[in-house]
Parts: sequence; C-alpha cells; structure tokens
Amino acid sequence: MKPVAENRRGRFDVAVEETLTAGMVLTGDEIKSIRADRIQLTGAYVKLVQGRKRLPKPLVIGMHLSLAKDPERTRELLLSAKELRILADELSQKGKTAIPLNVLFKRGWAKLTIGIGKGRKRYDKRELLKQRDIDRQQRQV
Repeated sequence: MKPVAENRRGRFDVAVEETLTAGMVLTGDEIKSIRADRIQLTGAYVKLVQGRKRLPKPLVIGMHLSLAKDPERTRELLLSAKELRILADELSQKGKTAIPLNVLFKRGWAKLTIGIGKGRKRYDKRELLKQRDIDRQQRQV
C-alpha cells in the first residue's frame, strides 16, 4: 500500500520508536481531499483528551485538508482499546510524543500511521544529516 501523504519532516524531528495504524473519522469532502492528494501532515500531532468511559480519545491536530470546508479541523482517530492503552502509556512518559507519519488507503478506508517517539535535539539532527551524507558517499563508491 503506497502512502497518499507522508510527513518527512516529522521523521526528521522525532526519533520514531513505535508505530500504530489508526482509522480516521472523516466527512465526505475530507475523504475527497485525501483522494485528490490535497493533504498536508507537516506540523500535525496526536493528542489524547479525556473521553467517555475510562479510555482517552485520540485526536489528530494540525492536519490540513485543502478541499474541505474546515481544513484545520481536529479529527478523531479510531484505535482498539489495546492500541489506545499502548498510546496512553507511551505518551505518559516524559519526552514522548506522537505524530502522524503517513496516510494510506487500506481496503478503501483511509488510515493514519502514528509514530511514537522522542523529539530530537538540534545536535541529534546534525548527527543524522552527517550520517546520511556518509552513507550516500559510500553507496556512490
């Protein structure tokens, strides 16, 4: 399954340790926007808010769908109770964050891949760029 949209900047800013796949609660114009490849994930993040019962409700904030009536609307994510507990446990740890990595279609349904990890510091990003340059030079030889 080829991703419709990717958050390349998010993978650079966050050292992803674990991934989850979630469904999304979307309206008709939002799914049309995703199918038309008019989606932007840069700057988006996943947040847990207190929902009904005892389980928190996951939301994706900052995802931009340009053809939608409300492009920056906060959208609810659909996760199983087990995945929700994993996400809540990971996000309760200090320094952990969750970001959307990509959007793809699975059997006709739009799915969001969530990356859970720690944010990189500036010196970590410089090291990563240096390592990529070294790897690229070795492949060319």
